[in-house]
Amino acid sequence: MMRLSFLRFAASVAAAGLLSGCGTVETLQNLVPHHNVNDEQLNLGVNPRQTAGTHATRPGEKPVILAVASTDIDCPLIDVVEGGASLRVGGADNTSVRYQFNIGDTARQCDPAGPGQASIKIGVKGNLVIGAAGSAGTFSAPLRVAIINESDKKPVFSKTYTVQATSNEQQVGQFQFVTDPIVVPMPTLQLANIYTINVGFGSGGEKPEKPRRRRRN
Repeated sequence: MMRLSFLRFAASVAAAGLLSGCGTVETLQNLVPHHNVNDEQLNLGVNPRQTAGTHATRPGEKPVILAVASTDIDCPLIDVVEGGASLRVGGADNTSVRYQFNIGDTARQCDPAGPGQASIKIGVKGNLVIGAAGSAGTFSAPLRVAIINESDKKPVFSKTYTVQATSNEQQVGQFQFVTDPIVVPMPTLQLANIYTINVGFGSGGEKPEKPRRRRRN
């Protein structure tokens, strides 16, 4: 698995835009990354600001409602689902593998999207390796992204994207993409208590009941 810095990930994804099925993303400075799929710790996101809410400077003054900022929102965790961290094409034996896609980094960004709503952008970066039975070329893989409501384990959003990478026998190919903003209900700023983000190759993102592991920086 790759260990890439968040700054490199955010800058490169913002510059490159999205792959198939996605549009251009202008900025990702607020994305909170998950660097290593082997990390077993939890990413608890950003703690809400103490100033969010009502505020009055003098006794008797009418309270002023402060706007919710992106940093007020405790963004949901990202799970790479069981069996979804990689996608191998070819036989079960290593000598018969044509190519394999691997998830390296994931990231997410939460922003206010109006009264009682938040928008979430989800980024995934990984690589493509050519196997012993493969040859140089450009290949694609289905990557499912789902946002799961923790109260009933049902998805409030689920979509399969196509990621693509080019590689040869000597060089590892790279892929990266970020979803368009996904709008979800936000009854509280603690979205990490309400939702979990699932990502995985194939149909893995449709299996919220068997998350592989949660990660933090």
